[in-house]
Amino acid sequence: MAETADGRLANLAAAVLGWSAVWTFCLNAVPAGAKGRNHIVSLNAAHGVVSTATATLTLYWDLDTTNSVAVSLAFFLVDLVAMLHADGFGQLRSLQRSRLMDYGHHVFGVCWGVTLFAHEATVCDASLGNAYVWIQTNEVSTGFYNWWRLTSSTLAGALFASSFFLARIVFNTGYLIPRVAMECDSRYVLGCAPFFALQYVWFAMIVRKLVGGAPVVARTGVLASSIEKGAMASRGRDFQQADDAHEGTAEERQAGAKKHV
Repeated sequence: MAETADGRLANLAAAVLGWSAVWTFCLNAVPAGAKGRNHIVSLNAAHGVVSTATATLTLYWDLDTTNSVAVSLAFFLVDLVAMLHADGFGQLRSLQRSRLMDYGHHVFGVCWGVTLFAHEATVCDASLGNAYVWIQTNEVSTGFYNWWRLTSSTLAGALFASSFFLARIVFNTGYLIPRVAMECDSRYVLGCAPFFALQYVWFAMIVRKLVGGAPVVARTGVLASSIEKGAMASRGRDFQQADDAHEGTAEERQAGAKKHV
């Protein structure tokens, strides 16, 4: 059994190296663009699409989880190296809280992914499998989100909001969370709790932003088209400004990491 476990970890390490090469290529192949962030956004989008696809295929066909887990572990490591190179070790203590949360997210993702993979046989019932792979299916909304960030497309924004709601709220609440709670070791259930809780926080922020930018309706019940157009334009600017405010500080520093990773 020990040899089997060691062999699985060795296979995981090899797969992580392979996917790290893929993500590094993506990071360097895409131009940074005028805002100096297109390569970072594209990398995030690619990871969202690939991780969702590999996780879904792994679960549907009951495949070995090595490749699926390696996809996200490699992404976290490559992005983490790029972040560290852009920020510099000496500046970590002076970073904004949102940037520090990015570091925490990546470190947690790597540690939790390795832990759930290494103890896959005992963490959850065999009928459920690796909880990390199930969580990867939530990434279905990430591709749409980064598509919207690149293009400000209304269609992309609508697909992001709807897929986020269906995957991270409806699916998690109605199916995944109950199964994890019933079929996994309680210690690991507590470990997964922050991830699930974060989805509700993010969704509340999305709803608040959408409601805050809703069109104004006249008291007579007739929609004032000019006001509606202004509100919609304002909503688009609000989305872009909020996105830039969140990403600007982190990604402007990270933009220079493209050619060094």
